[in-house]
Amino acid sequence: MTLKLFISYATRDEIFCDELDTHLALLKRQGFIDTWSARDITAGTDRAQAIGNLHTAEIILLLISPNFIASDYCYDSELSHAIERHQQGKARVVPIIVRPCEWKFPPLDQLQAIPSKPGEGIKSVTQWENRDEAFLAIAQEIRRVAKELKEVCSIPKATSQREETIEEIRSRCRQKMIAQYNSIRLLNQTEITVDQLYVDVWLLKRPTQTLQPGSKMWELFDLRNDRLGLGDRDIRADGMEVANQRNRLLILGKPGAGKTTFLKHLAVDCSKEKFQSDLIPVLIELRQIRSKEWNLLDAIAEQLELSLQQTEKLLKQGNLLMLMDGLDEVPSSAFRANVQTQVRDLAKKPEHARNRFILTCRTQIITGEMPQGFTAVEVADFNPEQVQRFVENWFRASGLEDNEVDQRWRNFEGEIDQNPALKELTVTPVLLSLMCWVFEDTGELPTQQASLYDQGINLLLERWNERKDIPGWEMGNEVYRALDLKQKKQLLTEIAAWKFENPENFVLFEQEVLTQQIAQILKLDNSRDGEAVLRAIEAQHGLLVERADQLWSFSHLTFQEHFTVQWLTQLSPEQIASKIANRQWQNVVEQLLKSQPSDKLLKLIKQAIDGSVSQDAKCQKFLAWVAQKAESSNAPYKSSALRALYFPLDLARAHALDLARDLARALDLARDLAHVLDLAHALDLARDLALGLARALDLALDLARALDCDLARARARALDCDLALALDLALALARTLDPELVKKLQKLREQLPQNLSKERFDSFKQWWHSEGQQWIQALRQTMIEHRNIGHDWQFAESQNQDLRQYYNANQFLVKLLKEGKVSEEVRQEIEDNLLLPIDRL
Repeated sequence: MTLKLFISYATRDEIFCDELDTHLALLKRQGFIDTWSARDITAGTDRAQAIGNLHTAEIILLLISPNFIASDYCYDSELSHAIERHQQGKARVVPIIVRPCEWKFPPLDQLQAIPSKPGEGIKSVTQWENRDEAFLAIAQEIRRVAKELKEVCSIPKATSQREETIEEIRSRCRQKMIAQYNSIRLLNQTEITVDQLYVDVWLLKRPTQTLQPGSKMWELFDLRNDRLGLGDRDIRADGMEVANQRNRLLILGKPGAGKTTFLKHLAVDCSKEKFQSDLIPVLIELRQIRSKEWNLLDAIAEQLELSLQQTEKLLKQGNLLMLMDGLDEVPSSAFRANVQTQVRDLAKKPEHARNRFILTCRTQIITGEMPQGFTAVEVADFNPEQVQRFVENWFRASGLEDNEVDQRWRNFEGEIDQNPALKELTVTPVLLSLMCWVFEDTGELPTQQASLYDQGINLLLERWNERKDIPGWEMGNEVYRALDLKQKKQLLTEIAAWKFENPENFVLFEQEVLTQQIAQILKLDNSRDGEAVLRAIEAQHGLLVERADQLWSFSHLTFQEHFTVQWLTQLSPEQIASKIANRQWQNVVEQLLKSQPSDKLLKLIKQAIDGSVSQDAKCQKFLAWVAQKAESSNAPYKSSALRALYFPLDLARAHALDLARDLARALDLARDLAHVLDLAHALDLARDLALGLARALDLALDLARALDCDLARARARALDCDLALALDLALALARTLDPELVKKLQKLREQLPQNLSKERFDSFKQWWHSEGQQWIQALRQTMIEHRNIGHDWQFAESQNQDLRQYYNANQFLVKLLKEGKVSEEVRQEIEDNLLLPIDRL
């Protein structure tokens, strides 16, 4: 509770009252006291009634000076009433000697006066060389008195709710923070204190870009670094220092980067008076939101165990350190936007300016408009020193002596130094935890990431329940306990797969739907048994956790992604091939394979793509031609890139019905794929004679369509002009390559009119109707004979569709090669075998 303090002084000594009140400011801010003096008397207020506050004060300060002794009112009225209350045990009276005077007489000599200077006894304020030191000593003594009085039950409580509770609130919240967040549990169930973990952050060069409704996320997404809408990283700094300097902080980072640990560290340090010690820490886990009616102010009040009115007073006084964790874990995008709006509105109020607000969120979830004044920082990966500290703390928490810890670290360091792929994982806390546990269990690290994940999950499923003594197995627990390791992994795999197949919300599971899914997988009688199994998984392994009331997720997205990849590798090539055409499916796979090892899955996708046209003899013949054409080219490029170029080049004109398709579009497709394969100069092939001839054939077919359908003459004349130009280009190219080809092309060129005037159009049209198809066939035959392009494959429409899907699927595969986590060996193997017929694989 807050104590009421009354200052009695002579009017001429008001300057001392002002100085004393200034030095008591911290005690007032911390809720120990609330002061009142004659300065608070307003015009029209009866002095005697105002001084009545003295009769309710728990602490009464008397500013003793010659002026105080000479004042009849101070001496006869205020002093006598103060002594009476002191003798009754209702108040503590403290004489403060501000100026030298004769004061050691009854009743003042019965009281302990201040300030006292060590070795010199009581000295008036004016006798101190530094007056601030005198008032500091006074403030410290009043703090001691206030603490003593809080333990005295006979002192009546003040009427103000704030005065009664602010210190209790601070004490209660600090105890709660330390009890709840001082330690974090490692995967092996040992605990370490949060002050053993350190977080660095990146300051960004420009403010965070937020996603407005209708924004194209992919245009802002840095795929390589899994960063969305963030400015360039500028300065790496200690997270605690940055948090101490900024009163509005938005902490961004990938799953498992350490955002929640950082927030808990801040809460505990505040509670231990190491960080912003004058504030009351309030940590709200946004995953605990339970309904659409959730209100931020209500949530703060609940954490403080106060009424809304009391909570609003604390906010207006600037008493709170608001820590809000996991904006990304709010159940839906609409709800998330509502929460952000509430945070923005609460933080931007001028009367709340003295509070501190710190919010965490995954990088790619920021949407809408964040409050002005928030500094966005990005959690930095562990540096080598932090990796070493984390590993040493892990083994120290397992009970090893310092010399043993040092030896384990040297062994661990040697393992990761030999395997760059594993060393890359150590920068992320959750993955480093998994590596420490596997190393602790086996004494070594697997060489492949997938094996590391698999071994870690095996430890979770096999060992955790052995180390946790959980009594009272329910029916559902018995069902789950009866499953062997393989069955447990398959259950979790199917749960992850089901969520993957419903990717609108890839992370969060509604409990009712999830328990039904478990019951269906295990063939249980009802969803109640499914819930019991769900609870058993949570209690035994922590792989599935309840994020909010009846809202679940995998404890770490890494584990969910691992199980999803395992499921995908169980699909047949036919099943995968049918899914690749789904753009939504492709988007989720792209995201998945950026974080999970993907060798096996990529090889399976390649197998599925190749199998999609393996049974069609005509399609295989076309692929054989593509390979042969690429191999016969003298261009200094990879065979896979040349196949990517020639595939759409000939397919685009393989059927006369698709006359609207322009060669440029096919070329663009080839350029895209070639670029992905790091062949920046593949466009040079566009100058090859083959492309000039192909363009001529395209225009000839288009001209035939125009004349056959009797389209506008202007259109036909334009096509004729374009065709003539294309042939001119082909001739120019051929002159340095093939004299025989020049003759044939020249003959074809001469049969076309130079300028198709209105008068000559009808005669040309008659000629084209009788000779046009023969002319086109002659051009085609010339192209086949001299450049091996322009074949009339006579594909059925279904075959054209299959080949287009096959080509597009290969583009998707190449994108995965570039962006996914794949070994160089598998990357090269897949690239070398792109767009080949089945008998060449």
